[in-house]
Amino acid sequence: MRAVIVDPSAIARLSLQEVSSPVPDTNQALVRVKAFSLNRGEVNFAQSKPAGARIGWDIAGVIEQEASDGSGPKSGARVAGFVPGADGWAQEVAVATDKLAEIPDAVSNQDAAALPVAGLTALYGLERGERFLGSRVLVTGASGGVGLFACQLAKLMGAHVVAQLRTADHLDVLEELGVYEVVIDREGDELAKRAPYRFIFDGVGGSILSQTLPLLGADSTAVLYGTTAGATAEISIGAKIGSGNASVQGFNLYHETGRVPASEGLTRLLELVRTKRLRTFVERTDEWANVGETARDLLERKFRGKAVLAVV
Repeated sequence: MRAVIVDPSAIARLSLQEVSSPVPDTNQALVRVKAFSLNRGEVNFAQSKPAGARIGWDIAGVIEQEASDGSGPKSGARVAGFVPGADGWAQEVAVATDKLAEIPDAVSNQDAAALPVAGLTALYGLERGERFLGSRVLVTGASGGVGLFACQLAKLMGAHVVAQLRTADHLDVLEELGVYEVVIDREGDELAKRAPYRFIFDGVGGSILSQTLPLLGADSTAVLYGTTAGATAEISIGAKIGSGNASVQGFNLYHETGRVPASEGLTRLLELVRTKRLRTFVERTDEWANVGETARDLLERKFRGKAVLAVV
């Protein structure tokens, strides 16, 4: 079969090549992949992985062979899946059934493929907080794949969402979603003026995080899932002591789906898409032969939201 592999001579170090077909374990279903979406994390990893390495977390497809232990969706079912082995960008992939969810008839493969990593990170990350109704929730990096889902989900949870953007380029999208406050801020000074926050969902790190962490009050939480603006931040010990029991938590989707199956969250997200309460913001579609060009444009921030490629 063909699969996307790391190729140092290709655009964005990604190309299609022949590889061996997968052999499922007893708890795995064999999925014929129809579409996949790109995440900045895996594309970044591909820039340093060795030649021949496989890649890909997010897929949508059809069950070609159900799991031999009887678990999960049956043959012929359309499914969305999170592939923790990062080998999902292929014609076929073996996926544990607790990482798969059936796609409702009204939801396209394109929308389903956009959900796993970004949607689950937003959903499970926000669910680390509590008492969102009427509370101020800060979402940094709000125009990214995770950020757009987080703004929508936090609003559905009843939060007063404050969304941070580095530039005004994507202001229209956040306003269209009905986000209560959109703040154009690169360093965090303006965000500090909008405090306090009951919950901070941060995917940028750096000075933004340094400025906002001291603004957590008692019973507040910050969940950190990314470092697009900087891998370090200064933390005021005095402010942390003064906040009492405010917590700062790291978020890793691999760990989280070990606690709460990806299938559970994906089922919920797919239902929100079906009922038009959640939008996927797929801004780029193409065929998978152009994976290198799409990955390059993602790294260079030439589009917002998600990119989905069809496996043809």
